[in-house]
Amino acid sequence: MREYTKEEAQFLKNIGFRIQFFRKKMDLSQEQLAEKCNLSYSTISHLESTTACPVSLRALYQIAAALEIEPYQLLKFD
Repeated sequence: MREYTKEEAQFLKNIGFRIQFFRKKMDLSQEQLAEKCNLSYSTISHLESTTACPVSLRALYQIAAALEIEPYQLLKFD
């Protein structure tokens, strides 16, 4: 598989930053969020890291539901 372009990598990092923002807003740890959305702690940790980590649409949906937000809010970068 080819490496991410600079823009692709930044897009994936921004999703991670959004997940972290909403998680902290709900005062949840990474472990608590992982449990709430039925994903592993390592998945949440990787998504929130400073490296680009791919994420499936299903996982985004699960995370958004656990954070009580609409999925598009994880993709909206103001």
